[in-house]
Amino acid sequence: MKITKRTGAAVIAAALAGLAGAAAAQVAADAKRPPIPASRLGQVTPGKENTPNGGRPEIHDIAEMRQVGGYKSPGGVAYSDLAAEAGGKLWPVTLYYRCKNTPGGTSIPAKPPQPIEVFDGVYSIGTDANNIWAIKTSDGVILIDALTTEADAKEFIVGGLAKFGLSPKDIKLALITHAHGDHTGGVPYLRSLNPDMKVGMGELDWHALPKGPNDVTLTDGQKITLGDFTITTIVTTGHTAGTVSFVFPVKDKGVPHMASLYGGQGSPSDVPSLLNFRQSLNHFADFTDLVQADVVLSNHTVGDDGLTRVAQLATRKPGQPNPYVVGREGVIRYDAEWRACLSADIAERVSEGATYDPLKVGIPITAPPRRQAP
Repeated sequence: MKITKRTGAAVIAAALAGLAGAAAAQVAADAKRPPIPASRLGQVTPGKENTPNGGRPEIHDIAEMRQVGGYKSPGGVAYSDLAAEAGGKLWPVTLYYRCKNTPGGTSIPAKPPQPIEVFDGVYSIGTDANNIWAIKTSDGVILIDALTTEADAKEFIVGGLAKFGLSPKDIKLALITHAHGDHTGGVPYLRSLNPDMKVGMGELDWHALPKGPNDVTLTDGQKITLGDFTITTIVTTGHTAGTVSFVFPVKDKGVPHMASLYGGQGSPSDVPSLLNFRQSLNHFADFTDLVQADVVLSNHTVGDDGLTRVAQLATRKPGQPNPYVVGREGVIRYDAEWRACLSADIAERVSEGATYDPLKVGIPITAPPRRQAP
């Protein structure tokens, strides 16, 4: 390797030029992204537009929940109070997203997070909306989700991997949490770069992608091992029919932890689907309890306030805690908040006149529309 000696002024000038070039490239990349449709655009908190999460609104406590939550029925108010008590201190962005019972969009543009190593060999390489997780094992990379388009996959997944000395050829397995386009859209492009990449998805979601001969149908409680790494899949229907979630071990500077990642974030709108979703949360909690999970990850930044946590990681000093490690209490409160929000939605829908047959959960009888599923 050849080293060229330069003066201090030349070094500074080159650094400034590099920063300017990077800024210009980011502006150009942002300009190529389509704007969020008005129907999906959420409300930004005034004065917080320049925070890492783009000013996403928050609910911190019962008082704020009662002010903006929108619940009117006795059951809806009681359950949303419980949600605020359970998660308001740790999960204020997530609480607003899951438990603000009013119509309207939730998408808010923000600056994409920098690619970063969150745990030892576990990298966040997603967008401002979608977390993408790349897990480096002794036999290649496991990728969780694949973004929306070829352009996104190229910019964030391929570009993010490159920052850590990895490439699409290293991806041995892409695990897709569910069949929505913002999680499956990059798969064809990644396959074009790496035809040997296997894809795994829940059985009832395979309609979203052509299934290759070596691809994997993910089943409940299945353990998938690649090299020195094992990930457990859990079927958690609700967001889609075939949504899957994961628990897996991670290390933070050599200290072991157990991560949990629920595969579907947005709540449905009809009562039977809400009941199914709540049952899936109960099922997932069985696994997080058994493995004593103390880390919450998400496939959407709104699901773990990932933009804020990545920003905190970027300035983390030696000895400071990893913001993704929330402890057993944090995982339990995350689950309790979510379940209480679903329960509040169920109570509110029934108070509005929705009916269902408890013996045929999953078959809506009458369910007047209330809000768009995020």
